[in-house]
Amino acid sequence: MKSRILLTGLAAAVLSACGGGSGDGTTSTPAGGSGSAPVTTKISGTAAVGAALAGATVQAKCATGSGTATTAADGTFTLNIDNAVRPCVLAVTTPDGTTLHSVVEGGSGTSAVANITPLTELLTAALAGGSTTTFFTQFDKNAQNLVTADGLTKANNAVSLVLTGVVDLTGIDPFKAPLVAANGSNAGNALDKLLDQLMARLATAKTTLGDLSAAVGSNAGATAIGTILQPASATCAGLRTGNYFLMAVGGGGGAFKFDANTTSLIPLTSFSPDAEPGPALPLTPVGGDDCHFAAGIAPYGFDIMMAKSGMGMFVPPTTSGVIPALIVPAQTLPLAELAGNWNGLGFERDDSTVAFAPTRVTFTLNADGKMTAGSDCTGTSACTPWAAEELAEVSANPQGGFSLTYTSGGVAQAVAFKGTDGLITAVISHGNGIVVATKAIARAVPVVGTTNSYWDTTAFADGTILMEQASTTITAADPVTGVYSRLRHDGRPDTWTQNSPLPGLRYRAAAASVREGIAMTLNNTGVGVMISLSAPVPFFDISVNRPQ
Repeated sequence: MKSRILLTGLAAAVLSACGGGSGDGTTSTPAGGSGSAPVTTKISGTAAVGAALAGATVQAKCATGSGTATTAADGTFTLNIDNAVRPCVLAVTTPDGTTLHSVVEGGSGTSAVANITPLTELLTAALAGGSTTTFFTQFDKNAQNLVTADGLTKANNAVSLVLTGVVDLTGIDPFKAPLVAANGSNAGNALDKLLDQLMARLATAKTTLGDLSAAVGSNAGATAIGTILQPASATCAGLRTGNYFLMAVGGGGGAFKFDANTTSLIPLTSFSPDAEPGPALPLTPVGGDDCHFAAGIAPYGFDIMMAKSGMGMFVPPTTSGVIPALIVPAQTLPLAELAGNWNGLGFERDDSTVAFAPTRVTFTLNADGKMTAGSDCTGTSACTPWAAEELAEVSANPQGGFSLTYTSGGVAQAVAFKGTDGLITAVISHGNGIVVATKAIARAVPVVGTTNSYWDTTAFADGTILMEQASTTITAADPVTGVYSRLRHDGRPDTWTQNSPLPGLRYRAAAASVREGIAMTLNNTGVGVMISLSAPVPFFDISVNRPQ
């Protein structure tokens, strides 16, 4: 069938040394230095997470040369590396298993300062533009070329921006600034207190430093990172204080605010500061099932399940005839970030006299919000291009999100959510359906042995809903063909082809115990959608990953 968004609306080195703080110890001497006394480079600093990291092993890799040292009780350390050639990368592991990183830029001096803290971990992630673990492990010529004074300045600026309102790094170089770490009865200095602030904020948000480092390395930006730094509810890292959209059939399901202090939803008419809020609706955690909440009074009760990202699912009573909705944290994203080629999967109808049916679309947006191409797709291959008059204009909605306006006068509402991987998911709602979209980006096959537990809600064309908990284990995967197999918790196997029929989608052929369908993972949000290609049993499915 033709997607109703056309007619009504879219969103859019290795060395053995000892000595700790004294700096005494032995170092490895690189080959080629025969006949002359080695020149020793001394790298000193403090390792801390607010509290000093005492007795921890610091490792250093330089362009040439490497070394280790053990921190003193106050977290200080000194590395002596003979004939070292900078730049260098450093690492230390905290008692909880988190590895922190730091760097020393290139230069010819024989002494350098490099603190190792959560802040330097974030700066290293920004510098690396990816995983700090990979950056340290490889530290090849490409990585070394990034460690310049200019690179460090840009990394500091980037981290300062995403931590606005959390930690003020104005005029501070976390790599080199004097750091006195709290230890025993000794208090820390001003820089150490900034570490305390950062770690306290992470604890309140139930966000790990590893998650934050990965987000910085992905260049997710201040908006996405700000989402994961808001205070979280006591039983769920994914439900945090802030504004949310409820994206349901009918042109959007409204807006609400969640308060982590009271674990309650507050309905809003808009996100305007002067909007009149409705009465608070308490959420009751479902025992033994973190991030699953119940609210309302039967027969009007509903369930909410939240993924770690902050996206989630609203499930009405299973016999209500109401299509499940998606919960999306409110973010303000520039229209230009929506530019690109998109896939969409939906559940739509021509009008209220007919049943809902699965739909699949593609569309292209330019940086000005103009839809330049689009198509309705049937099955795995047949796509019919949209006519020019069926292409919408996307614009920012003053009430939040985006509006899709058509030459026919129709309008659809859309919201866009940027995850910590820097990728965007859009949810589009109109009077006769809902479409969920992601950009057409090829995805890797999962790794064999990977397990996943999730809530699964299936909406059928007759208005009924099936809600269950499920889990899968990846049993086989071929990165060349993109084919992988899973085994469900109930013993049913299924096989998928990744990036089929288009990049970012995956296809499952019909088998004895499963129906044919196309699914789409919504980037790293922990949410996925699927449509059935089975004519006798059309359905739309939403899954939300449970906490691991």
